[in-house]
Amino acid sequence: MAAISLNEAQRTAVETDAPLLCCACPGSGKTRVLIAKVRHILTTHPDPYIIMTTFSRDAAEEMLERIRQEKGLGKDQLARLTIGNFHSLALRQLKAANEVGKILSDIEARHLIARALHDTGLKFSLDEADGLIARCKADRAFAAANPKAERLMDAYRGHQEANGGYDFTDLLLRANELMDKGLIQPLRATHVLADEFQDIDQMQFDWLLHHLAQQPVATAVGDDDQSIYGFRRSLGYRGMMDFVAATGANIITLDTNYRSTAGIVSAAGKLIAYNADRVAKKVSAARGDGALPSVIVLADKEDQGLRIVHQLDAICARNRVPEPLPAQEPYRFGVNSGQVAVLARTNAQLHALETTFRNARVPYLRSGRSFWDAQLLQVYLAMLEAVERQDGMGLEIGLRWAGVSEVALRRLVDAADGTLWRYLDPAAGLPIPGGSPEVESLVRLGRGWVTKLTTSPPAQAAIGPIYGVAGWMSRVMTKSCAEDEEGHPIQGKGRRDIRDLDRLEAARDTLADAHGSLATRIRRARERDNQDIPRVILSTFHASKGLEWDHVILIDVYGGVVPKITEFSSDEELAEERRVFYVAMTRARDSLTLYTRRRQPLSDFLLEAELATAATVSPADTDHQEEMCA
Repeated sequence: MAAISLNEAQRTAVETDAPLLCCACPGSGKTRVLIAKVRHILTTHPDPYIIMTTFSRDAAEEMLERIRQEKGLGKDQLARLTIGNFHSLALRQLKAANEVGKILSDIEARHLIARALHDTGLKFSLDEADGLIARCKADRAFAAANPKAERLMDAYRGHQEANGGYDFTDLLLRANELMDKGLIQPLRATHVLADEFQDIDQMQFDWLLHHLAQQPVATAVGDDDQSIYGFRRSLGYRGMMDFVAATGANIITLDTNYRSTAGIVSAAGKLIAYNADRVAKKVSAARGDGALPSVIVLADKEDQGLRIVHQLDAICARNRVPEPLPAQEPYRFGVNSGQVAVLARTNAQLHALETTFRNARVPYLRSGRSFWDAQLLQVYLAMLEAVERQDGMGLEIGLRWAGVSEVALRRLVDAADGTLWRYLDPAAGLPIPGGSPEVESLVRLGRGWVTKLTTSPPAQAAIGPIYGVAGWMSRVMTKSCAEDEEGHPIQGKGRRDIRDLDRLEAARDTLADAHGSLATRIRRARERDNQDIPRVILSTFHASKGLEWDHVILIDVYGGVVPKITEFSSDEELAEERRVFYVAMTRARDSLTLYTRRRQPLSDFLLEAELATAATVSPADTDHQEEMCA
């Protein structure tokens, strides 16, 4: 790989061997800077040890792979680099001290939360309960002031202890507690690099402070203008200033945008300037001139999908994909996945657009959450892991998904002396529980799994449960999903999951054909699922962060949706909404189109970005052009 070319500000950020806060605007090459800085440290310092924190596991893997591709870095040098998200780094500490047991997956943790809600009788939703428990763990004062939340957390912790598991929040919390008491040491580091610093929360910041006590050279890279996770208690601008106060760091801004045209950069810059608490930046566009974003005014909601299809037709006519599309996907046109994205403030706004795209044979992919993160697949994996580990939690998760009540589950678990797996163990001699066809069918199926696991070669033993779980879930979905005259699901819980059924059928084949552990099989299935076929990306503003496309379309840009606030919203909530919209705008490389509607309140953000006067009326609404442009 050729040496990385850097501008003056980037080079300064790379070569500075002192505490540094690097504020990087969208498209300014922060990843390039981080890679170059790792290389610089490893090749110029006599005995370096680098810790790099990332926002997610996927980001860590991608960063590590890109660093490995750097020429001139040997295995010995790369061994001095430790990279991961905060939870994986905390896990590394706990494993070294033999302080960790089973790690609960997200769906296993939510299963135990459901148990805690049942035990306490508290009337919170799962999402509300999850948020309350996380906040109680991070803030003892909040727990003391909210007895219901504290009671819920205590019940949840009881189930955690009974199942011998940590959730991801516990990893960081436990590592901080042990470092506070001096029972474990921070990871060895001469240099600490923290990516996406605007997104860290107080618990992550405390973990970092423990490591900064060793006096490593610390570099934080982020953009306060892209702090969009306030609902997760991210620190944003305040956290970046706290880092400066704790380390005495200098501030460098990377303010050249290499991604977007000048028109897009200008409009986005005018918008974000309305936020008060931010690092001042004079962002310029390296790509020179470019058209301002287009604002399309629609007559009504129904016009939006068809108007977007027409726009996609025009884009695809100019950027025809040379490769033929797969025969099983008879779309009238195709685009590369990096070309076009349609973004909305919420997931719900994308549902109607999906219907329009299917009818128009537009190839699309719902982004933001992986197929393997969907509830259906999480249940599927939990059940496979239950078979692999021979414990009953995954079976409970499957039965709850199938509609078995919490009361019935608790009765079953109690009768099996604490684990449903005993029903599957022929040696236990428990009768098949009656009263629910889902329970009866799962137990009969599970006893077949046990036979295969104990009598078949390993490869065949693995395949049996894979197909068995998929088949059982297919039958449950089919049973719970009513259909209309055309065969489309219209009611029942299965209507959300049935859309993924075909993909599950394909995925199970991939899992069965793969070799190795379940984790290895899942990784292979992810790789197959993520193959780059021509398609339009559908995503939310939040989920688009860190991504970019040639052409970006933002839908439903009108007051009440963009910004998504109420009369009770605070100034900080409005500022975060502005940052969310700024992130969405700056995903675009070549063109940005915003769709709004007549008879809906004008979005304040269009006024702030000075785009309201640039509005054009959809051809379907030409009679109202004079009215809308007034």
